[in-house]
Amino acid sequence: MIHAGDIHLADLRDERRWAVLVLSNDRFHRMSDRVLVAPGIDVDDDEVLPPWNIRVDGETFALDLLRSIPVARLLERIGRASSVDLDRAQRALRLIT
Repeated sequence: MIHAGDIHLADLRDERRWAVLVLSNDRFHRMSDRVLVAPGIDVDDDEVLPPWNIRVDGETFALDLLRSIPVARLLERIGRASSVDLDRAQRALRLIT
């Protein structure tokens, strides 16, 4: 089962596998067989982030690059955002929509 706040390695049709933060809920996954994810991006640890980028356990996720991918392209779960981090991500998402 995939839940909002899960962090997975995903096939984003690129040369490498990317860490992604799941933002959609279980019902969306079941009904659409898709998942909304924010991909991880490479930034320096001391870089000041815009409000639509968030850090979770040292990984930075770009909510402005949100995309929908098939559930099957999630390869393995590698972590989980805390409820505080997930709340920050959802607030950041509202800032850009």
